Amino acid sequence: MDKLKDYNISFSGLKEGKHLFEYEIGASFFELFENPLIEKGSIKAEVELNKSSALLTLDFKVKGDAVTSCDKCLDDLSIPIENEGKVYIKFGEEYDEPTEEIIVLQHGEHEINVAQLIYEFICISLPIRQVHPEDENGNLTCNPEMLMKLDEYLVEEDEDEEEIDPRWDDLNKLLGNIN
Repeated sequence: MDKLKDYNISFSGLKEGKHLFEYEIGASFFELFENPLIEKGSIKAEVELNKSSALLTLDFKVKGDAVTSCDKCLDDLSIPIENEGKVYIKFGEEYDEPTEEIIVLQHGEHEINVAQLIYEFICISLPIRQVHPEDENGNLTCNPEMLMKLDEYLVEEDEDEEEIDPRWDDLNKLLGNIN
C-alpha cells in the first residue's frame, strides 16, 4: 500500500488556481488493486486540480492502451481507451461520497489519493464485451486452438427431442377461445 503514496496530491500548500499532475500508468499501477480488470497497459493520466477557497475540482483525462483478457478466448487483448471526467471535493465533518462526482473530505485534510479515481476512469472506458476484432474477411482473430477447444464442449439443444407438456395445449385452446 506504500506505492499508493505516489498518487497523493497534497493541496494544502498550493496556491489557488490550476495545477497539473501527470502519471504514467503501467502494470505496476494495476498490481495495486485486488482482482484488477486490467493487468497491464500503457496509459497516460492527467489530473488537473483547480483549487479555490471552498472547493477543489479534479479534471481527469486518461488515454492509452489497456491490456485485458479476451472474453471469448482468454488471450491478451489490447484495447485503446480514452476518457475524461470531473470530481468535486468539498469539505465537511466526515468523509463521504454522496455521489459519483462529489467527495467530502474532513476539515483539516491536506491531501487526496487519486489512484482509485484514475483506476475507475480507466475501467469505465472499457467496452462491455472485450473480444478480438474480426479480420477483413469477417473471421474472428481469437486464438484458434481455444476456439476449437470451446467447440468441443459446446452443448447444442435439440428442440425436436423436447416433448411439449400437454397442459400447454389445453391453455393455448383457452387463449384461442378468448380472442
